[in-house]
Amino acid sequence: MKKKKKINTSKLMILLSFMLMIIIFIYITLNSNLFNSSNIKIEGNKRIPTNEIIKILDIKEDKNIFMYNTKQMEEYLMKNNYIENVKIKRKIPNKLQILIIEKEIVAVLKQEEKYCYIDKKGDLIQEIEELDKSENPVVVGVEYNLVDAKMIEFKNEETKKRLLYLLECMKKNNLYKKINKINFKKSDTIKMYTNDNIEIILPKDEKTDYNIAMVSSILSDLQGEHVKGGTIDFTYGNNPIYRPSKEILDKE
Repeated sequence: MKKKKKINTSKLMILLSFMLMIIIFIYITLNSNLFNSSNIKIEGNKRIPTNEIIKILDIKEDKNIFMYNTKQMEEYLMKNNYIENVKIKRKIPNKLQILIIEKEIVAVLKQEEKYCYIDKKGDLIQEIEELDKSENPVVVGVEYNLVDAKMIEFKNEETKKRLLYLLECMKKNNLYKKINKINFKKSDTIKMYTNDNIEIILPKDEKTDYNIAMVSSILSDLQGEHVKGGTIDFTYGNNPIYRPSKEILDKE
């Protein structure tokens, strides 16, 4: 018969004592005022008010920072259409740090008297009834449907793809802030309007990147000559044509 191993009583007592100390430490930690979330730091939020974030997360100054489920809190915030990413961290002894990355509004879609903010993927951020013109948004006239007030449905996938690519090319060529309106409703042409009242007519073809680079160069030249108004037309032949406005011709 095998002999039964003797239990080392001293080692067992040490182990139990250690476990008891851990339990006591955890209890004290979770109930100590020292770790109450009295220091809240929220960064990166420009459009979402700080008090709204605190309300969504149900943050209270008398609640211990270890009592919060940070992963669940992140999931709550990610339901907000303005938020692209969020990270919540605990900082000993009493700090909750909330780092927010908001989505970039790449355009405002217009249909009748309704407006929709969209992100770089063409997804809905928010439907609004009145524009904040101080933000100088790019307003795009394009056919779309709003499904259950939650999702934008373009006329077709090709329309969405071409529009997003156009906006991407505008940003790459530093043209984005110079354009205030785009008419994307026609099947064969795109009309864009600058802050200096210059109309730009582009064909809907595969040369969008090249054409936008050309537009950027032409506008820089016109700006250098203090020219405002007129039309830059890319639909005649291989080279764009600039036609001055009537006001400019009258001055001449």
